[in-house]
Order: sequence, then C-alpha cells, then structure tokens
Amino acid sequence: MGAELSLTDVRHVRGGREVLRVDRLVVGRGEHLSVLGPNGAGKSTLLRLLAAVESPHSGDVTVDAVSTQRGGVGLRRRVAYATQRPGLLTTSVRRNVELPLRWRKVPRALRGEIAFAALERLNVAHLADRPAGALSGGEQQRVSLARALAIDPAVLLLDEPAAGLDAQSRSAFFADLEQALADRTTTVVQVSHRAEEALRLADRVVVLVDGRVRQVGSPDVLNRFPADASVAALVGYENLIDAYVETDGSVLVGQAQTGLTHRELSGPVVVAVFANGVRIADADAPGLPVRIARVTPGPGHRAVALEGGVSLLARMPINGSSLSVGDDVKVDFDPALTAVLPKSTG
Repeated sequence: MGAELSLTDVRHVRGGREVLRVDRLVVGRGEHLSVLGPNGAGKSTLLRLLAAVESPHSGDVTVDAVSTQRGGVGLRRRVAYATQRPGLLTTSVRRNVELPLRWRKVPRALRGEIAFAALERLNVAHLADRPAGALSGGEQQRVSLARALAIDPAVLLLDEPAAGLDAQSRSAFFADLEQALADRTTTVVQVSHRAEEALRLADRVVVLVDGRVRQVGSPDVLNRFPADASVAALVGYENLIDAYVETDGSVLVGQAQTGLTHRELSGPVVVAVFANGVRIADADAPGLPVRIARVTPGPGHRAVALEGGVSLLARMPINGSSLSVGDDVKVDFDPALTAVLPKSTG
C-alpha cells in the first residue's frame, strides 16, 4: 500500500539562501505526483527531504504522519530513491538488484527470485548476469529502477529518471516505467524539467520556480489554465506575448486583433500560445501583421518563424499551404491553444 506524504510550512536553506519553500503539500496514497521546474528550482531538494537524506531547516515532512526526522530506519526502508545517476556497483546486474534485499535480511534464494522478477518488469532480465559496468545508459537506468522496485516500496522517488538518454530511449524507458507501475499502489514522486515527462504519468503536477510552488494541478489544468507566464513556458507554450484586453473583452497585440476575447481580465496581459495555435492567413485577412522569416522542416510539420511587431513561432502541417520566406501574412490565435494571463505574474 502506498504511503501518504505531506510537507507543512517547510523552509530549507543551503549556503545561506532559502532554496525551497512549501507551505502545504499532501501526496495521497498511491498518487503519482510529478514535480516540474527548471534547473535549480528546488526539485531534487524536495526529493531529498522526502527521502530523509536532508532535514528541513523548519517545518514538517511526514510519511503516513510520521516525521522523516523521527521515523528512523523503519521509515527509510519504506522509501526507494532512484537518483539521476544509477550508481550501480561493479558487480553483476543481479547482485545490484539484490543489494537492498540483503540489507533487509531477505533469504538468499528469495532474493534471487525477487530480483529477477523486478528485472523482468523492466525488460532487462536477460542482463541479469552481465557486469553492470558493461551496460548502456538506458540499461543502467532500468536496472536502477528495478533495484528500487525490488523492495516493493511504499514510496518511490524518481529524480530525472531518464536523464542523459536520447529521445527514443527516454520514450521507451517511460513506457517500461508505466508498465512496471501499472498494478502497484506505490506512491510515486517524480521530478523533471521536461514537460512531456512530467505530464505523462502524473495524476497531479507541482510546478516549482525559484524554490516556490507556482501551481498544483492535473496535467489538463496546467495545459489549459497555467497560472502565469513562467508556468506556461515550462508546460510548453512556445509564444509569450505582451497584449492588452479592451473593455469589450477584445485581446489586442498593438492595435491588431488576435481572434481572442477575455472577460475576466482587462488592461495589460500576457498571451501564451502553443505554436500549433498560431494560425497563418493571407495578408489581406484580419489579424496581426507579420512576415515569414524562416521555414524549417520537422517531423510531420514545418516550424515557421514570424517577425513583425512581435516574434512568433508557428507549427504548420506538412500538407498545408505553401509558405515562402519574406511573405507578408496575418496571424491570429486559436482560443483552444491559448491562455490569457495577468501581466503582473508574467
């Protein structure tokens, strides 16, 4: 059964600087929580506090209402912590996975059985007798995760688990991770600076910026309703534009209509637009006047750089209308792929 985690009035200082501040965060039993933020946001610090590797300078961190500062060995044994670097020993894969079971005095015969089953879950059982040092980066990540899962933890902490892997290897790794966790009730906290990884398996996402919680919500909420421009950028909005909401709700960039209306804000705002939400039309159509600066082919799309009163990135299907560098065009924004945000938080 997964454990409930909580952080209350947590303040953590390193080198005389506050690196993490969490007023209140509760992770439910069996929940998969992702922590999204740029490098230096405090993500790894949060995991280290949950793993009792460090203690907060103030506040409480608990696992099932037991303080991590007072829980001792019994509490730490319920938590598996997979760091960015696998940290495998120079012995066989099987022995690496058996190591935490040996610490728990699991009988030798049973250790081997559990270790092999954990390796099977991550599709690396065929590597059981291979030296760990001979593995690829992706294989080492899977073995590290198998070692963490072998103890059947109540809490699994994952710090950038696919760090250093190429795009194809990352995708395969997360597919294996999803399968390995499918029938478990383990509480999972995973940190990443990549939106596609943070959103992929999460029930909820915590966005950390400069050691502060900016937003907590489901992946859908973060995609559709980012709290501010920093959250929008982390979630993957490629365009952040200064705009203005008129008294009638029209959203303008300069004096040009954007195709958007907004009734809850007025005055200066920030408009966040996904690249595939930038719609390109002929120069005589309504909208924001820009010029095509660059067209770059991509997998299944063309990336179009636009310059004018603002700089924009659009993503167009490969079978769309022809576009030529230097063409004057108009653009507006798809409301379904756009968020209008308060200027003060941008």
